[in-house]
Amino acid sequence: MTAPRFAPLLVATAIAVLTGCVDVTFPEPMPENRRTLDHFPASWEGTWTSHVQGIDAAGEDEILIVKRDRIRGMGDDEEVVLGQDAVLKRLGRKRILSFPQKDSDRHSVVVAQRRGDVLEVRAFDPEQDDAIESWETTIGADRMLQIHRKDDPEKRLKEVQLNPKNTRQFRALLREGTTELVTYTRVKDREPNDAP
Repeated sequence: MTAPRFAPLLVATAIAVLTGCVDVTFPEPMPENRRTLDHFPASWEGTWTSHVQGIDAAGEDEILIVKRDRIRGMGDDEEVVLGQDAVLKRLGRKRILSFPQKDSDRHSVVVAQRRGDVLEVRAFDPEQDDAIESWETTIGADRMLQIHRKDDPEKRLKEVQLNPKNTRQFRALLREGTTELVTYTRVKDREPNDAP
């Protein structure tokens, strides 16, 4: 598997999907023919946690730090820099992060959407019930390729290549074919006099 190396936001999210060891890839950063963004909206910037009590009670929960042009996990030295490690595009209220595959010219995709102080991250998970059948119905069998180890259909599936012909098909894939991976809540800034 060629999972991208990036901050725990997406490590726990994309890798949760990608660690099924079945990559779901696209031919280019998605959605096609959309402008590449060089920064996240200001409303997305800040610290996010997968724990509702916030950063102090987070324990083993994911901590995500979103800055203008990068993301990283709490205590993580590696950052995902937009334009360098990932491509960010917009589709309505959603932000689509496309990560280049290490061993091919294809991309893995993670979808994020903010609603107030909640950030939901979704991805394409081929191990979800009927996911592959749903994708095939949505974009057509001719727009999807399943690659098995050693090119033997009897062996383990290692990659699903989705090739939507346009943004309309990609939108349909987002509606019908993504799985919620993690939901983050914004960590409110503490006042300087608040007890730790």
